[in-house]
Amino acid sequence: MALLSQASNFRRLSRNCALWFCSVYHGPIIDAHTHPMLDAESQIVGEPHPPEAYRALVDGSQVSRAAAITIAHRADLDRTRTRNNAVIKLAQDSGRFFFPVCSVHPDDGPAALDEVDRVAAAGAAWLKLHPNTQGFDVADPAVAAVVSRATELGLPVLFDAYSPWDANQPGKFVNLAMAVPESRLILAHAHGPGFPQLLVYDIVARYPWWGRNVWIDISVTGAMLSGSPFADQLRWVLRKVGVDRVVFGSDYPVDDPLTAVRAVAELGFTDAEQAAVLHDNASALLGDDR
Repeated sequence: MALLSQASNFRRLSRNCALWFCSVYHGPIIDAHTHPMLDAESQIVGEPHPPEAYRALVDGSQVSRAAAITIAHRADLDRTRTRNNAVIKLAQDSGRFFFPVCSVHPDDGPAALDEVDRVAAAGAAWLKLHPNTQGFDVADPAVAAVVSRATELGLPVLFDAYSPWDANQPGKFVNLAMAVPESRLILAHAHGPGFPQLLVYDIVARYPWWGRNVWIDISVTGAMLSGSPFADQLRWVLRKVGVDRVVFGSDYPVDDPLTAVRAVAELGFTDAEQAAVLHDNASALLGDDR
Protein backbone atom coordinates (compact mmCIF):
# COMPACT_ATOMS: atom_id res chain seq x y z
CA MET A 1 0.00 0.00 0.00
CA ALA A 2 2.87 2.36 0.82
CA LEU A 3 4.38 1.77 -2.61
CA LEU A 4 1.02 2.40 -4.26
CA SER A 5 0.64 5.64 -2.30
CA GLN A 6 4.15 6.76 -3.30
CA ALA A 7 3.44 5.94 -6.93
CA SER A 8 0.19 7.91 -6.80
CA ASN A 9 1.98 10.89 -5.27
CA PHE A 10 4.67 10.71 -7.93
CA ARG A 11 2.12 10.63 -10.73
CA ARG A 12 0.28 13.58 -9.23
CA LEU A 13 3.51 15.56 -8.83
CA SER A 14 4.59 14.70 -12.38
CA ARG A 15 1.22 15.77 -13.74
CA ASN A 16 1.34 19.08 -11.86
CA CYS A 17 4.87 19.77 -13.09
CA ALA A 18 3.91 18.91 -16.66
CA LEU A 19 0.94 21.23 -16.47
CA TRP A 20 3.08 24.01 -15.07
CA PHE A 21 5.75 23.63 -17.74
CA CYS A 22 3.15 23.54 -20.50
CA SER A 23 2.79 27.28 -19.90
CA VAL A 24 5.34 29.10 -22.03
CA TYR A 25 3.79 32.55 -21.66
CA HIS A 26 6.49 34.74 -20.16
CA GLY A 27 4.97 38.18 -20.59
CA PRO A 28 3.31 40.51 -18.09
CA ILE A 29 0.14 39.46 -16.28
CA ILE A 30 -2.79 41.63 -15.22
CA ASP A 31 -4.80 40.35 -12.27
CA ALA A 32 -8.21 41.89 -12.95
CA HIS A 33 -9.88 40.84 -9.71
CA THR A 34 -8.40 41.49 -6.26
CA HIS A 35 -9.78 42.83 -2.97
CA PRO A 36 -6.97 44.51 -1.02
CA MET A 37 -7.92 45.33 2.57
CA LEU A 38 -7.84 49.11 2.95
CA ASP A 39 -9.54 49.26 6.36
CA ALA A 40 -10.70 46.83 9.05
CA GLU A 41 -14.24 46.75 7.63
CA SER A 42 -13.00 45.56 4.24
CA GLN A 43 -11.36 42.38 5.59
CA ILE A 44 -13.10 39.47 3.85
CA VAL A 45 -11.11 36.43 5.06
CA GLY A 46 -9.75 35.38 8.44
CA GLU A 47 -6.34 36.97 8.01
CA PRO A 48 -5.62 40.63 7.15
CA HIS A 49 -4.88 41.14 3.46
CA PRO A 50 -3.53 44.65 2.91
CA PRO A 51 -2.15 45.68 -0.50
CA GLU A 52 1.42 45.02 0.57
CA ALA A 53 0.50 41.39 1.34
CA TYR A 54 -0.68 40.91 -2.24
CA ARG A 55 2.47 42.52 -3.60
CA ALA A 56 4.61 40.24 -1.44
CA LEU A 57 2.81 37.19 -2.87
CA VAL A 58 3.46 38.19 -6.48
CA ASP A 59 6.93 39.70 -5.96
CA GLY A 60 9.29 38.36 -8.61
CA SER A 61 6.42 36.99 -10.71
CA GLN A 62 5.03 38.18 -14.03
CA VAL A 63 2.13 40.03 -12.38
CA SER A 64 2.62 43.65 -13.42
CA ARG A 65 -0.77 45.19 -12.59
CA ALA A 66 -3.72 44.31 -10.41
CA ALA A 67 -7.22 45.62 -9.81
CA ALA A 68 -8.02 47.16 -6.44
CA ILE A 69 -11.74 46.63 -5.95
CA THR A 70 -14.09 48.23 -3.47
CA ILE A 71 -17.83 47.62 -3.07
CA ALA A 72 -20.26 50.37 -2.05
CA HIS A 73 -22.92 50.02 0.64
CA ARG A 74 -26.47 51.24 0.21
CA ALA A 75 -27.35 54.69 1.62
CA ASP A 76 -23.88 55.32 3.04
CA LEU A 77 -22.50 57.89 0.64
CA ASP A 78 -19.74 59.15 2.92
CA ARG A 79 -18.37 55.62 3.24
CA THR A 80 -18.72 55.08 -0.50
CA ARG A 81 -16.71 58.22 -1.25
CA THR A 82 -14.08 57.33 1.36
CA ARG A 83 -13.57 53.84 -0.07
CA ASN A 84 -13.47 55.09 -3.64
CA ASN A 85 -10.90 57.70 -2.64
CA ALA A 86 -8.85 54.97 -0.96
CA VAL A 87 -8.54 52.79 -4.08
CA ILE A 88 -7.77 55.83 -6.24
CA LYS A 89 -5.02 56.86 -3.80
CA LEU A 90 -3.69 53.28 -3.65
CA ALA A 91 -3.35 53.29 -7.44
CA GLN A 92 -1.45 56.57 -7.34
CA ASP A 93 0.80 55.50 -4.44
CA SER A 94 1.60 52.14 -6.09
CA GLY A 95 2.92 53.74 -9.27
CA ARG A 96 -0.03 52.29 -11.21
CA PHE A 97 0.66 48.71 -10.12
CA PHE A 98 -2.89 48.76 -8.78
CA PHE A 99 -5.67 50.24 -10.88
CA PRO A 100 -8.78 51.58 -9.09
CA VAL A 101 -12.09 49.79 -9.46
CA CYS A 102 -14.58 52.07 -7.72
CA SER A 103 -18.18 51.34 -6.78
CA VAL A 104 -21.59 52.88 -6.21
CA HIS A 105 -24.90 51.43 -5.06
CA PRO A 106 -27.62 51.58 -7.75
CA ASP A 107 -30.29 52.20 -5.10
CA ASP A 108 -28.65 55.55 -4.28
CA GLY A 109 -30.20 56.94 -7.45
CA PRO A 110 -28.98 60.38 -8.60
CA ALA A 111 -26.32 60.38 -5.87
CA ALA A 112 -24.87 57.19 -7.34
CA LEU A 113 -24.72 58.79 -10.78
CA ASP A 114 -22.99 61.85 -9.30
CA GLU A 115 -20.44 59.58 -7.67
CA VAL A 116 -19.79 57.82 -10.99
CA ASP A 117 -19.09 61.27 -12.46
CA ARG A 118 -16.73 62.11 -9.60
CA VAL A 119 -14.66 58.91 -9.64
CA ALA A 120 -14.39 58.94 -13.43
CA ALA A 121 -12.91 62.43 -13.25
CA ALA A 122 -10.61 61.35 -10.40
CA GLY A 123 -9.08 58.47 -12.38
CA ALA A 124 -11.20 55.37 -11.78
CA ALA A 125 -10.39 52.61 -14.26
CA TRP A 126 -13.52 50.48 -13.91
CA LEU A 127 -16.72 50.41 -11.87
CA LYS A 128 -17.73 47.48 -9.65
CA LEU A 129 -21.28 46.28 -8.95
CA HIS A 130 -22.08 43.17 -6.89
CA PRO A 131 -25.70 41.94 -6.99
CA ASN A 132 -25.23 39.52 -4.07
CA THR A 133 -23.25 41.70 -1.67
CA GLN A 134 -25.12 44.88 -2.55
CA GLY A 135 -28.51 43.19 -2.64
CA PHE A 136 -29.91 44.38 -5.95
CA ASP A 137 -31.53 42.75 -8.98
CA VAL A 138 -29.57 43.01 -12.24
CA ALA A 139 -32.89 43.72 -14.01
CA ASP A 140 -33.57 46.83 -11.86
CA PRO A 141 -33.72 49.93 -14.12
CA ALA A 142 -31.43 51.67 -11.60
CA VAL A 143 -28.67 49.24 -12.62
CA ALA A 144 -29.06 50.14 -16.29
CA ALA A 145 -28.92 53.82 -15.32
CA VAL A 146 -25.58 53.33 -13.54
CA VAL A 147 -24.20 51.26 -16.43
CA SER A 148 -25.33 53.91 -18.92
CA ARG A 149 -23.60 56.69 -16.99
CA ALA A 150 -20.41 54.64 -16.62
CA THR A 151 -20.50 53.90 -20.35
CA GLU A 152 -20.86 57.58 -21.22
CA LEU A 153 -17.71 58.21 -19.18
CA GLY A 154 -15.74 55.33 -20.70
CA LEU A 155 -15.79 53.04 -17.65
CA PRO A 156 -16.19 49.27 -18.07
CA VAL A 157 -18.43 47.75 -15.38
CA LEU A 158 -17.24 44.67 -13.49
CA PHE A 159 -20.15 42.62 -12.10
CA ASP A 160 -20.08 39.67 -9.78
CA ALA A 161 -21.97 37.27 -12.03
CA TYR A 162 -22.73 34.19 -10.01
CA SER A 163 -25.89 33.95 -7.94
CA PRO A 164 -27.12 30.62 -6.57
CA TRP A 165 -30.37 32.43 -5.64
CA ASP A 166 -31.31 33.93 -9.02
CA ALA A 167 -31.57 31.35 -11.78
CA ASN A 168 -32.53 34.07 -14.27
CA GLN A 169 -29.48 36.24 -13.67
CA PRO A 170 -27.52 35.09 -16.78
CA GLY A 171 -30.39 36.19 -19.00
CA LYS A 172 -30.63 39.50 -17.17
CA PHE A 173 -27.02 40.23 -18.06
CA VAL A 174 -27.79 39.56 -21.73
CA ASN A 175 -30.72 41.98 -21.53
CA LEU A 176 -28.53 44.59 -19.84
CA ALA A 177 -25.86 44.26 -22.53
CA MET A 178 -28.53 44.76 -25.20
CA ALA A 179 -30.13 47.70 -23.34
CA VAL A 180 -26.76 49.51 -23.15
CA PRO A 181 -25.05 48.26 -26.33
CA GLU A 182 -22.05 50.58 -26.04
CA SER A 183 -21.26 49.32 -22.54
CA ARG A 184 -18.38 47.02 -21.66
CA LEU A 185 -19.62 44.51 -19.11
CA ILE A 186 -17.19 42.17 -17.35
CA LEU A 187 -18.89 39.18 -15.74
CA ALA A 188 -16.80 37.91 -12.83
CA HIS A 189 -16.65 34.20 -12.02
CA ALA A 190 -18.07 33.07 -15.38
CA HIS A 191 -21.43 32.12 -13.79
CA GLY A 192 -19.59 29.70 -11.47
CA PRO A 193 -20.92 26.13 -11.73
CA GLY A 194 -23.43 27.43 -14.27
CA PHE A 195 -20.67 28.33 -16.76
CA PRO A 196 -22.34 26.44 -19.68
CA GLN A 197 -24.94 29.24 -19.74
CA LEU A 198 -22.20 31.44 -21.22
CA LEU A 199 -22.98 29.68 -24.50
CA VAL A 200 -25.77 32.23 -24.93
CA TYR A 201 -23.04 34.62 -26.12
CA ASP A 202 -22.14 32.21 -28.90
CA ILE A 203 -25.80 32.21 -29.90
CA VAL A 204 -26.32 35.98 -29.92
CA ALA A 205 -23.01 36.45 -31.77
CA ARG A 206 -24.75 34.99 -34.83
CA TYR A 207 -26.89 38.11 -35.13
CA PRO A 208 -25.56 41.33 -36.73
CA TRP A 209 -26.91 43.56 -33.95
CA TRP A 210 -24.83 41.90 -31.23
CA GLY A 211 -21.93 44.14 -30.21
CA ARG A 212 -19.83 41.59 -28.29
CA ASN A 213 -19.82 43.96 -25.33
CA VAL A 214 -19.52 41.25 -22.66
CA TRP A 215 -16.23 39.94 -21.22
CA ILE A 216 -15.81 36.96 -18.88
CA ASP A 217 -13.64 37.14 -15.76
CA ILE A 218 -12.60 33.57 -14.80
CA SER A 219 -11.62 34.31 -11.19
CA VAL A 220 -12.49 31.47 -8.78
CA THR A 221 -14.16 29.35 -11.47
CA GLY A 222 -10.97 28.85 -13.49
CA ALA A 223 -8.95 27.78 -10.46
CA MET A 224 -11.81 25.69 -9.09
CA LEU A 225 -12.32 23.70 -12.29
CA SER A 226 -8.72 23.32 -13.51
CA GLY A 227 -7.64 19.73 -13.07
CA SER A 228 -11.28 18.65 -12.72
CA PRO A 229 -13.54 16.65 -15.04
CA PHE A 230 -15.07 20.01 -16.06
CA ALA A 231 -11.84 21.65 -17.21
CA ASP A 232 -12.20 20.62 -20.85
CA GLN A 233 -15.81 21.78 -20.84
CA LEU A 234 -14.94 25.19 -19.40
CA ARG A 235 -12.17 25.69 -21.97
CA TRP A 236 -14.55 24.66 -24.78
CA VAL A 237 -17.26 27.06 -23.59
CA LEU A 238 -14.83 29.97 -23.25
CA ARG A 239 -13.54 29.33 -26.77
CA LYS A 240 -17.12 29.44 -28.04
CA VAL A 241 -17.60 32.80 -26.31
CA GLY A 242 -14.26 33.95 -27.74
CA VAL A 243 -10.96 33.88 -25.89
CA ASP A 244 -10.54 37.56 -26.81
CA ARG A 245 -13.38 38.17 -24.32
CA VAL A 246 -11.83 36.32 -21.35
CA VAL A 247 -9.83 38.01 -18.59
CA PHE A 248 -7.79 36.60 -15.74
CA GLY A 249 -8.48 37.33 -12.10
CA SER A 250 -7.47 35.72 -8.83
CA ASP A 251 -10.17 37.04 -6.44
CA TYR A 252 -7.39 37.55 -3.88
CA PRO A 253 -7.54 36.98 -0.92
CA VAL A 254 -10.12 34.26 -1.58
CA ASP A 255 -7.65 32.48 -3.89
CA ASP A 256 -3.88 32.66 -4.26
CA PRO A 257 -2.88 34.73 -7.31
CA LEU A 258 -0.06 32.49 -8.53
CA THR A 259 -2.19 29.37 -8.14
CA ALA A 260 -4.84 31.12 -10.23
CA VAL A 261 -2.23 31.98 -12.89
CA ARG A 262 -1.16 28.34 -13.07
CA ALA A 263 -4.81 27.30 -13.52
CA VAL A 264 -4.93 29.14 -16.87
CA ALA A 265 -2.26 26.80 -18.22
CA GLU A 266 -3.88 23.80 -16.55
CA LEU A 267 -7.13 24.54 -18.37
CA GLY A 268 -5.27 23.73 -21.59
CA PHE A 269 -5.15 27.11 -23.32
CA THR A 270 -2.58 27.59 -26.07
CA ASP A 271 0.32 30.01 -25.66
CA ALA A 272 -1.48 32.70 -27.65
CA GLU A 273 -4.68 32.17 -25.68
CA GLN A 274 -2.80 32.47 -22.40
CA ALA A 275 -1.32 35.79 -23.52
CA ALA A 276 -4.81 37.07 -24.32
CA VAL A 277 -6.37 35.86 -21.07
CA LEU A 278 -3.52 36.77 -18.75
CA HIS A 279 -2.75 40.19 -20.20
CA ASP A 280 -3.94 41.45 -23.55
CA ASN A 281 -7.70 41.50 -23.02
CA ALA A 282 -7.54 43.31 -19.68
CA SER A 283 -4.94 45.69 -21.10
CA ALA A 284 -7.37 46.65 -23.86
CA LEU A 285 -10.16 47.20 -21.34
CA LEU A 286 -7.83 49.47 -19.39
CA GLY A 287 -7.11 51.48 -22.51
CA ASP A 288 -3.42 50.61 -22.46
CA ASP A 289 -3.52 50.13 -26.23
CA ARG A 290 -4.72 53.68 -26.85
